[in-house]
Amino acid sequence: MIRLRSWQGRIFVSAWLTYASFYLGRVNIAVALPAIQSDLGWGRAEIGLIGSAFFWVYAVGQLVNGGLGDLVSARILVAVGMVASIGLNLAFGFSDRLGAMILLWAANGYVQSMGWGPILRTLSHWFPSQCRARVSALFAPSFVVGHAGSWLLSGWLVSRYAWRAAFWVPASLMTGSMLVWVLAIRDRPQAVGLPPQGSPADGRGSRLSLWRTIAHPGLRWAAAACVLMGMAKDGVILWAPTFLIEALGLQLGRAAVTAIMIPLCGLVGTFASGWLSARYFQSREAPIAALMLAGLASGVAGLLILAPLGELALVVIMLGLIGATSYGANSILLTALPLGLGDQGIVSSAAGFLDFGSYLGAGLSGAFAGWLVDRCGWPTVFGYWIVAALSAAVMLLPIARSNSSS
Repeated sequence: MIRLRSWQGRIFVSAWLTYASFYLGRVNIAVALPAIQSDLGWGRAEIGLIGSAFFWVYAVGQLVNGGLGDLVSARILVAVGMVASIGLNLAFGFSDRLGAMILLWAANGYVQSMGWGPILRTLSHWFPSQCRARVSALFAPSFVVGHAGSWLLSGWLVSRYAWRAAFWVPASLMTGSMLVWVLAIRDRPQAVGLPPQGSPADGRGSRLSLWRTIAHPGLRWAAAACVLMGMAKDGVILWAPTFLIEALGLQLGRAAVTAIMIPLCGLVGTFASGWLSARYFQSREAPIAALMLAGLASGVAGLLILAPLGELALVVIMLGLIGATSYGANSILLTALPLGLGDQGIVSSAAGFLDFGSYLGAGLSGAFAGWLVDRCGWPTVFGYWIVAALSAAVMLLPIARSNSSS
């Protein structure tokens, strides 16, 4: 038992650090966008294409690599994704042509998609189903901490050096994380002579895992909600630093530090959503996710109303509300829900399917939001995000009315 606990701790910590590190080479683009736009002289619609390309290809990659993660070694698949993302971040930092930057960041989207599903699948092998809520609550903050760390690091690098450093330095840090993953991770307890702990080792139904995932009635509604959630959540995250610079006249470094309230309060939201789900909803995911999405709409509306007043404290509060509710909903739909399907052998496929929906919506929001700002102004974009968040909450109602969303 002591040896098992030791291995479980090693697996969990390695997976947590690895997925947090993925964000160093992913959300750094949001902080760098204003500097890239200023340096290279592109409009918001053009610069938004870089973010949209990432989101769309990431979405497709989640669908492909989510299913692949139920079939092949997560240890290998995740390592390949990290190595490729390191190389693409380095190359992006040397580029200055829009077409090349779109292609490089789109490719980064694909290789970044090799992380989430396979890592969740690994956790499902090492931890039994009764640990689902605890593992989900403790693991979800990995992407929140990774996001916050990436924005802080990138903001400092862009302010002190130049936007290119925001891609070169994270690439070097990701190299260390990749080595930790390869050395520390084992796909299943059986690989080190321990008995099985979680989902079936043979990935029951793997040959038809993608089809079984798409055919799952609850997952179809959840995926539709994830599309709309991605439009709102990732649209706000991508454009928040730019909005703060333009609406409040903040310098880039201060805008990045202010916007950091989104992922920092997201950490609170991930814990709160899991606790509320277990305490008041019998660990059902859909009701609490719907409430969180309604809260996201309220936060976006509040930011739109309060930002013109120039009161930074009020803006920070709204950013915190946006972070807590968006990451809370994200944690429930993309972590707890897939982990609950371990006994069906489709954890990685379900995670990939739902992440596909989320980033499909994010891709629609990236360039479209930039286009809307250029032509209609920020209020129109905020209205679009509010409608998307509320619509996502509505999509979860059929699941919320059932006894279990899993």
